[in-house]
Amino acid sequence: MHYVKTILRWPPALFIFGYNWYLSSQETIAHMPSFWNADKLVHCVCFAGLAFWVAFGIGTRLPTTWRIVLPTAIVSVWGIIDEIHQSFTPGRETSALDWCADTVGAVIGSIVFFYLCKVLCALRERRHEPRA
Repeated sequence: MHYVKTILRWPPALFIFGYNWYLSSQETIAHMPSFWNADKLVHCVCFAGLAFWVAFGIGTRLPTTWRIVLPTAIVSVWGIIDEIHQSFTPGRETSALDWCADTVGAVIGSIVFFYLCKVLCALRERRHEPRA
């Protein structure tokens, strides 16, 4: 039964992986903000969301460090794959700074998920404490 629950945690992350692949295949991205380095902010936010859902898919059974490091590593490697993929798309270019923004976003998303889990667990424990 545990494996079924684990498998059911992955659809949000898999959807984002697929949608990211689709967007990387486009010659241009419509509705991109126009301020300086907007693409770096977009990379950071999108990859933070991806890392959050990858961390959700991985779950909370790993040791503390791995609950942040593993989703960050997976999403950072995906960022490299994404940049390589973009290099084959006409009108797109590969950027190490985009990958850096992807990795920063991955760290942020993994940490947000980790601390959200800590807060929710603390609230659950507090709710189940016997009242005096």
